[in-house]
Amino acid sequence: MKTSLIVPAWNEEEALPLVIEEYMDKVDEIIVVDDGSSDKTYEIAKTYDVKVFKHETNKGKVSALRTGVANASGDIIIFTDADCTYPAEYVPQFVSELEKGADLVLGSRFINGINNMPMLNMIGNRLFSLLAAYISCINISDGQTGYRAFKKENFDKLDVDAVNLEYETKMTVRAAKLGYKIVEVPIEYRDRVGTSKLRPIRDGAKMFRGLMSVAYNETSLIAKTIMMPSVLFISFAAYFGIISLYEKIMFGVLEHGYYPLLTVLFIFIAMQLLSFGFIMDYLTKKLDRIEDNIRKS
Repeated sequence: MKTSLIVPAWNEEEALPLVIEEYMDKVDEIIVVDDGSSDKTYEIAKTYDVKVFKHETNKGKVSALRTGVANASGDIIIFTDADCTYPAEYVPQFVSELEKGADLVLGSRFINGINNMPMLNMIGNRLFSLLAAYISCINISDGQTGYRAFKKENFDKLDVDAVNLEYETKMTVRAAKLGYKIVEVPIEYRDRVGTSKLRPIRDGAKMFRGLMSVAYNETSLIAKTIMMPSVLFISFAAYFGIISLYEKIMFGVLEHGYYPLLTVLFIFIAMQLLSFGFIMDYLTKKLDRIEDNIRKS
């Protein structure tokens, strides 16, 4: 199958040539989308035998990715970043996994360990991967990776409502919620070339909101019905927990000694309901996906 590499680039004049040259003999076509750069990113891209598109203003990474996919001729779409952090050597393995039946292949930076990522970024990635794994009921070590591959025919279903870095996380969870087969390939993660544009707090908040929106919008009605009482139990837990804290802080002793126990009990019940709902949703979507594959074959 023909492969198309999509490279969204915003002020990456230093790293982009390295990315293009490294991937040139690994894919059938490279599509660079300059997202309103103020440096020489566009001019540099035009010197190579690749497809180049330019946004006159900065519209965000997701818009650049969509422009790339819309102009791709390949059967397989591969996303990578323009900062030279993701090695090209894993492309054949990505393609192999898709040919063997995977719907989404992720290049995981964490399976083999990583030591060159800032601590705050590392903690954020780990937390969001755990949350994504909980919501989707599958083991995902790196749901935020920008190095991923899928068949172009599936893009319409994998495409999610996002603007920037939360896009990858939402796509991963949606794929899981749809019952798609997700495969992670361990990769090396290199130091970026150039200046990072990631803002951990701001982008982390967007990722969290994105995860919550996918968790709600992509969850089946039967699962939502099962999980709905958890809101009530969380409210009870908050009520008894706040009273317990107030008594301890103001009076030094607990007038209602059993309130902390009730707080823990209600939190436990709420988590059990949420977990059961997500598992039911996962099984339902997985069975639907199996039926679709049988119907297609």
